[in-house]
Amino acid sequence: MHSNYHNQILRMSELDTNKLAELIDKRHRCLSGLLELSTMQSELIAGSDMPALMRTFAAKNQWVVGLQAIERELAPYHQQDPETRRWASVEARERCAAQATECKTLLDRLMKLEVANEEQMTQRRDQVANRLQSAQSAGTARTAYQSHQQPHAIAKPTATTSSAAPNRSNQLDITSDAT
Repeated sequence: MHSNYHNQILRMSELDTNKLAELIDKRHRCLSGLLELSTMQSELIAGSDMPALMRTFAAKNQWVVGLQAIERELAPYHQQDPETRRWASVEARERCAAQATECKTLLDRLMKLEVANEEQMTQRRDQVANRLQSAQSAGTARTAYQSHQQPHAIAKPTATTSSAAPNRSNQLDITSDAT
């Protein structure tokens, strides 16, 4: 009976490591998908394709939710001592370790790309804000100019000859008709 119990413990450990390998594989695929979408996001930001960018954000959100679920399932494994895990084979352990290392690399690349995308979006936002401010300033100036050009406010020059100043012939007298 002791041998049977020991074999059962070994099989449970192998199942645990099989589950761990499966979760690491899912994590790898999820991070790869996120990296692909973030790369596409960079191109969409550069091209100012807002509708496609919004769809990309929505797709990324689904991948992030999936990644969070995977991370919750992986949490108990973080508390285990990796040396106590029983693997079906040395190759299975090495394959899982290699994929876990690739996940770290993917995550690092993803985080750098996200920072770059955020900076690019901030620059785009600032450019649009500057354009809007310039357009608003131009509109304000045009409105102010037009309000001074109303018909009742236009001064009409009239040519008169003043008899009090004989040396100034044909002098212009500028008066407003609105008075």
